[in-house]
Amino acid sequence: MTNKEIIKHIDDGANYYVGLFGEAVHMEKVDKEFYSYIKPKSGEQGISFIYNVRINNLPEEQMKTVVDEMKSMNMPIWLGMNLSDEAVYIFSGKKPTHEKREPKEDDEIYLAMLPEEKMEYQQNNYKITKVHTAEEFAVWARLANDIFAGGHTDIHPVNHFIWCEKMDVKCYILYHNNVPTSVTAIMNNNGAASLEFVGTVTEMRGKGYAKALCEKAVNDAFADGVQIITVRAINRAAARLYQSIGFKVYD
Repeated sequence: MTNKEIIKHIDDGANYYVGLFGEAVHMEKVDKEFYSYIKPKSGEQGISFIYNVRINNLPEEQMKTVVDEMKSMNMPIWLGMNLSDEAVYIFSGKKPTHEKREPKEDDEIYLAMLPEEKMEYQQNNYKITKVHTAEEFAVWARLANDIFAGGHTDIHPVNHFIWCEKMDVKCYILYHNNVPTSVTAIMNNNGAASLEFVGTVTEMRGKGYAKALCEKAVNDAFADGVQIITVRAINRAAARLYQSIGFKVYD
C-alpha cells in the first residue's frame, strides 16, 4: 500500500467516524454538494461537525464561496490531509510551506498500521469487555462522554447503539476492580478500520490501561481481516502510545 493510499485511508477514517455520529434518530446528517455535516435535531444534544470536504478541484471563486459558507455555519471542520495548497490558502490565509519539522506537543498526528506491521503483544490480566448488549453500550457511552466531552451527551447511550448493531463498530471497556475505567472502539469501514475513543478516567491514567485496550482492539480487527487501521492522535503523548504498539506516523 502506497503512502498516498494510506493517507487517503486516514482521511476516510476521520470522515467515517464523524459521519457515524449522524447515524441516530436524534441527529441530522446532511450531504451537500461539496461537504457534509451533522448536527442534533432541535431540542436534542449531540455534536455538530462539517466533514467530507470536497473543494480541491473547484474554481477559485467558487472555492471561496464554499469556504465562506462552511465558516458561517460555526461548526468544527475536518478538512482532511489531502487538501490542495490553494484550498489551504483560501481557508487559512496562509500558504503551506511543506517544510519538514518536528511536531509540537499539542499537534494532532496521523498514524496507521498494516497487518504485517503488527507486533506480538504481551498477555495481560486486565478485565476487558467487548460490548455486545444495549446495557453494555450504555456503560461504554457514558464513560466515553465523561472522558472526552466532560459528561456532555456527544454519544447517545441508547440511540447510538446502532453502531454496534448494524455498523461494524466494536467497543471495548476495561474494568479496574469491577469499575469501568477505560474505553476504546474500532470502526470498520469495509476492511479499512480506524481506532477511536481511546481514553481513561483522569485518576487512573498512566497505568497502561489504554495501551492494553488498544492492543486488544488491534488484535481483534486484524483477526477480522481488516487491511489497515488508522488513528488520529490528539497530541504527541498519544502518538507515542500508538507508536509503542506498532503504528507509524504519516505526514
